[in-house]
Amino acid sequence: MPATSRREGRVLETYARSLLEAGKAEGRVFENRRDLEVLASASPELLAVLTELVQRGQLELLPDIADAYYTMTEEDADVVGVTVTTAVPLDDALRASLTERCERELGSKVFLIEHVDPSIIGGIVLEARGQRRDISVKTRLRMMRDNLASNHPQEGGAVAHG
Repeated sequence: MPATSRREGRVLETYARSLLEAGKAEGRVFENRRDLEVLASASPELLAVLTELVQRGQLELLPDIADAYYTMTEEDADVVGVTVTTAVPLDDALRASLTERCERELGSKVFLIEHVDPSIIGGIVLEARGQRRDISVKTRLRMMRDNLASNHPQEGGAVAHG
């Protein structure tokens, strides 16, 4: 945390303590921590819309706004959102390479929406415009297991040879 004045430190602590106590009362301490981390990195335009919703008492509209925004971004021909799931965070070189390749294949500018999911072990999962390309290690292992199971039925723990 950057150095702050004593007064700023007290203000920060007051807000954090209020959030902690409210989270405890509702049983959402760690969910609130995750959400706060997301909001702390939110764009100014997103925060401005959220502020306006709060000021107008219309925060309950947020899920519907999110749905409408998602639909609009999917239909926007100028930029395509490509969800990229990897086992580890992308480095700058791979990010640039993926962006270039996706733009070439989709014929449009792309914005990468990056997710890290260690359970996929390795490889990559790409999703754009309702299409999914899964070349993760997890999926390949599942496909091999399914293939082996369908070609070699198990009998009493031993593989049947025919």
